[in-house]
Amino acid sequence: MAVYAIGDLQGCYTSFRKLLNAVDFASERDELWLAGDLVNRGPDSLNCLRLAKRLKAKIVLGNHDLHLLACYYSKHLLK
Repeated sequence: MAVYAIGDLQGCYTSFRKLLNAVDFASERDELWLAGDLVNRGPDSLNCLRLAKRLKAKIVLGNHDLHLLACYYSKHLLK
C-alpha cells in the first residue's frame, strides 16, 4: 500500500490522470490525499472532482474550493 499526496490540481484533469497512471495508482490498494485547489484554472475542474470522489480521495479544501462552495451556497441558499 502506498499513500500519495497531490496538491493544486487546479482543474487539470488530464495531468491528474497521467500522474496517477505514472505511479500505477490503484484505489483498492493505495490511498490518495488531495491537498487543496482541486478546481479553478484548468479546463476540467468537474472531472477532477468526479475522479477524486470515485477514487475515495481524502481532500483538504483550498481557497479555490472554498470559493466555489461559497458561490454555490450563496446562489442557492440565499434566495
